Amino acid sequence: MKTKNAKREAGKPVNGVAVEQQDTENPWLRLRADVDFTERRFRHYEVVFKSLTMEIVDGQGKSIMTFHKNNMIDVSVREALGGASFFIITGDGEIEAARFSLPYIETFRQAVPAIKSWLSEGDEAGGLTLPALEESTDTYRCSKCDKTISPGASKCLTCSIRWTMLRRLAAYCTPYRSPMLVSALLLVLSVFIEVIPPYLIKLIVDEVAKPSGSLKLLFALASGLALVQVLSAAMQVIRSYLGVRIGGKLVGAIRRDMFGALMKLSMRFFDHRQVSQFIGRIQDDTDELKEFLTNGMVYLVTQLLLAIGILFMLFHLNGQLAAMILIPTPFLFAGLYWLWKRLSSLWYSQWQSALHVNNVIGEALQGIRVIKAFAQENAEKNRFDKVNNQWINRTISFGNLWLGVSPIFTVLTAVFGIAVWYLGGRSVMSGTMSIGTLTAFTTYLLMFFGPVQASGQLLSWLNRSLGSAERILEIIDAKVDVPDKRDAVELSSVSGEIRFHGVRYGYEVERPVLKDINLTIRPGEMIGLVGRSGAGKSTLINMICRFYDPNAGSVALDGHDLRDIRQESLRKHIGVVLQETFLFDGTIAENIAYGRPDSPPETVIAAAHAANAHDFICRLPEGYDTRVGERGHRLSGGEKQRIAIARALLLDPEILILDEATASVDTETERLIQEALTRLIRGRTTIAIAHRLSTLRHADRLVVLDQGRIVEMGTHEELYAKQTHYYRLVESQKQTAKIPSEVG
Repeated sequence: MKTKNAKREAGKPVNGVAVEQQDTENPWLRLRADVDFTERRFRHYEVVFKSLTMEIVDGQGKSIMTFHKNNMIDVSVREALGGASFFIITGDGEIEAARFSLPYIETFRQAVPAIKSWLSEGDEAGGLTLPALEESTDTYRCSKCDKTISPGASKCLTCSIRWTMLRRLAAYCTPYRSPMLVSALLLVLSVFIEVIPPYLIKLIVDEVAKPSGSLKLLFALASGLALVQVLSAAMQVIRSYLGVRIGGKLVGAIRRDMFGALMKLSMRFFDHRQVSQFIGRIQDDTDELKEFLTNGMVYLVTQLLLAIGILFMLFHLNGQLAAMILIPTPFLFAGLYWLWKRLSSLWYSQWQSALHVNNVIGEALQGIRVIKAFAQENAEKNRFDKVNNQWINRTISFGNLWLGVSPIFTVLTAVFGIAVWYLGGRSVMSGTMSIGTLTAFTTYLLMFFGPVQASGQLLSWLNRSLGSAERILEIIDAKVDVPDKRDAVELSSVSGEIRFHGVRYGYEVERPVLKDINLTIRPGEMIGLVGRSGAGKSTLINMICRFYDPNAGSVALDGHDLRDIRQESLRKHIGVVLQETFLFDGTIAENIAYGRPDSPPETVIAAAHAANAHDFICRLPEGYDTRVGERGHRLSGGEKQRIAIARALLLDPEILILDEATASVDTETERLIQEALTRLIRGRTTIAIAHRLSTLRHADRLVVLDQGRIVEMGTHEELYAKQTHYYRLVESQKQTAKIPSEVG
């Protein structure tokens, strides 16, 4: 299916998300977006729905593009790097109608069911009732601009997008006020010292460089020049030392808060996002911001103070010549404003290209075995070349802009330098100006135009830093959609009773995966979850771990709604053994003790014994100190699975979740794993999913799921005798795998 972009302008939004009474004139739904993908820059606009049309509208209310309802088949939200896009599907293919960053994703996602209902209503939209959006937009408004804060953001990014973001992040400098104050004082002194040498040179030329000049005065002035250089170098060293120390701690604090924010986010946040983008944000964006806060801000203040000091000296030396410098100032500011807008859009597109390159690299390295197995090296190289060339082209465009502007500043400097020499030379010839004054004036002029020439580079630096600040705050301010309540309780111990009451959940609200689940699991009971792929088995155990909160209904543990229990406390009582075992790049002992890092060696060994892992661990060259490699790639699948079982045993949880724990292993390994699992589940509330139905035969109860609903419940014998859903699953597996008849 082909994809098109909806070409349009965008402007400042009027509203956030607002639902209004529907009719043929007034919109019934407004959705705000903030990324103009045609110009590749941040700019707010709205997607407006009326009774028969959908319009893209700028801030002045001008309709940029209109789609008639009859031409629209469907809509969807597709997430990508750092944001998402809103697509409409027509008979001609997909059209990207809007693009937006992280804070707006949840709003669009919640609106999709209402939009689909509107499309299915025919020409008349009357009678449509929208679902209530989380966090009513009437309640959350920015105290500064009174704009609606959309769900998904805890702060107004409309105000934060500019200088406010840097001000917020500059708050990280607060613990280092004393060294930064010292650095600021040294900075002021450095600027004061830097404007002295040209004046000393003036005195040397006018007072010393003549037959009647004083040797003592020459020595004093030369010593003064030397002292100025020494003091300037010493203060530069001290400021650099303080900058390195402050910068290192600053970036460490920002990275800590970013990582902490990511750890608080729910599984839903990561389900539709490519993880590699966050690595770049934590590493590169924090480095970029650190450079600006510790060096860029210093450079900005230095150049500003220096320009003021130089202007003072220029007017002190010759007011008429100094006034000439102010003539081109309005043109310079106009040029810098134009440059700022261009740099902003180019830097955003360059950053996106870099992010795509990082994503392709990360995906290729993670899937290197699959790439080699299917001999797709050349295809991956071509994919990389495509995004890499895009990055190169945008980098060149970015560089070309500066290369085109830089000569203008150079010519401007040269023209004014020549003019000063000419007019100053005439003043010297007429006796109204000394040669020393002219020499000092031209030196100061060159010093003044230095900051002016550097202003373009400073704008580029500032643009990059603002972009980094925005992406950092997107993570720090990301809404936690599975939060702990302030009065959430700690569970010191649990008996293990789990109760589902009317649970309904969908990863997309309009597509529920679980529907009206009512189930009580008794303490110490083993429950086997059975059903076809996509029936909702894994989603149900995700509810128990509270990786997600139900859209309706509740899940309770020992009578406590899971939403009333601190998540850390809840998960300390739950052990999980998954089919896709994840081991960290550490030693075997460290992986077994992951849930309880302070466990003594004898406890780790006992857990390994119980998991039938001790024997193979002892055969390894370094035993329990053997490093398993990234994702445990140095161990076989069965070995990793037994390490995971040992990890769960050491945690000693009251509740155990087994998700395909014996899938994809050979018969002997399965036997060893089953023996370990038998010891593991003894006395614990256990919920198990298994590919081989025979492994669930001894469960206390089997729960059969079909299309998100519980359709059967009972023991193996009871359900098989009914010859309905469970019976068909068993018989189907018999025929497919040719398993022995004793399963039935």
